[in-house]
Amino acid sequence: MYLNRQIEKHAAQTPEAAAVLFGDVRISFADLQASSERAAVALQDSFGVKAGDRVTYLGLNHPDMLVVLLACERIGAIFNPLNSRLAPAEYAYLLEDAEPSLLIADQTFWDLASDLAGENLPLVKPDQIHAELHDEAGPIPEINDEEALLLVYTSGTTGRPKGVVLSRKAVVANIINCQHLYNFEPGQRVQITLPLFHVGGLCILLLPALTLGATIYLHQKFDPVATLAEIAEQDITTSIFVPAQMAAMMGLPQWDTTDLSSMHYVVVGSSIIPLPQIQNFHARDIPVSQLYGATETGPGAIGLEIANAMNKEGSAGTPVKNCDIEVRDDQRRSLPVGEHGDIWVRGENILSRYWRNEGETAKVLIDGWYNTGDIGYVDADDHYWIVDRSKDVIISGGENIYPAEVEAASLEHPEIAAIAVVGRQDAKWGETPVAAVELTPDAELDLESYQSFLNDHLARYKHPKELLVMAQLPRNGMGKIEKSVLRKQVNK
Repeated sequence: MYLNRQIEKHAAQTPEAAAVLFGDVRISFADLQASSERAAVALQDSFGVKAGDRVTYLGLNHPDMLVVLLACERIGAIFNPLNSRLAPAEYAYLLEDAEPSLLIADQTFWDLASDLAGENLPLVKPDQIHAELHDEAGPIPEINDEEALLLVYTSGTTGRPKGVVLSRKAVVANIINCQHLYNFEPGQRVQITLPLFHVGGLCILLLPALTLGATIYLHQKFDPVATLAEIAEQDITTSIFVPAQMAAMMGLPQWDTTDLSSMHYVVVGSSIIPLPQIQNFHARDIPVSQLYGATETGPGAIGLEIANAMNKEGSAGTPVKNCDIEVRDDQRRSLPVGEHGDIWVRGENILSRYWRNEGETAKVLIDGWYNTGDIGYVDADDHYWIVDRSKDVIISGGENIYPAEVEAASLEHPEIAAIAVVGRQDAKWGETPVAAVELTPDAELDLESYQSFLNDHLARYKHPKELLVMAQLPRNGMGKIEKSVLRKQVNK
């Protein structure tokens, strides 16, 4: 009940203080508490949701997502927000895997959700679960902190998304870690434009700041013009971005003239950050703190202290308060200063398991440590530097794109005989996916028709932006495609 207790505390002490601002909507801490209590009663009494049941949410950013999360914590249910950028077939798989007791969908996704839910899955709009007709209080079951609170899907290297299970204890640990890293307090104005279906949008700034009484300026989605204008007009204290968002704002003609003096610092996550973007903010006297982690780490694992932001440009920082980090070789032996190896993480903030996937869980959780698969090193000042993400994953505009998933969908195309997807470095997006293919005899394929084929299989952001038709993909003596060779060819 950590989240609810914190909201209740602020509702008692400063009931009319703004908890969330969303366009023209102002939600006080008292409003947020009352809505979450009504939603908990509705989930439990009207829709039959029990402790351990999944409540799936499909929609764009909205305060209702926080109401549902708080309601789930109150009754012991598992909040399962879905990526709002997927294709229908992807949603169908996720619903089959999660087996939710209730699907909540906003108006944007209502027709799609109606088709997905069919006759067997109850479907409701968000505002219906905290309407005035529901009582404000209900019994609170005893829930163990080891029980799951969040089920967040991340694309899998095996071609299928994996459900990351974060316990109530893990969510709280991440909140505390981020609170120690950043100076949240009542009255601060925290801007959130990242999607809340990501732990990056939900857990790095929003929950840590909200539970300490700050005001959240929540956006339905990112718009560079509106984001930049709001910073100046509302004296925003801090915000969190991914590199593609930073690039979009810096590309605006008003970037150099917009007043950003209210910003204490900026947090950047999701991928390796281009140094010029960091330096551009530093030129405006705004420290940039990189926060490194993954869905599996809650996400905060390593963070750059504000005081060191300008003299450690490009570093991921030091381990967050209650987290241990090691750089290891392929035999899981700890490596000395300066040597590159896999980043391993240990702490209460890491995942409990992958949902219904013991095999994948066993691969990454070993002796209480999580293997990120990312490559980095630690310097003599105990600051960590991320050299590369895992070998295959492509980070494009802050979104993870896993080649195996794209390849599996692409191989359903009748004219594709073999395929390998790799990332091409890109100044704006960080990386963009490139598909190299061998075609069946006498076949022809262009990028437009290939992307059109993928429309029914994958979200558009996962579509390769370039198609290379090759007579022969690079292969080793065993006939396996050598992606390292292909990656070098693509990035010449």
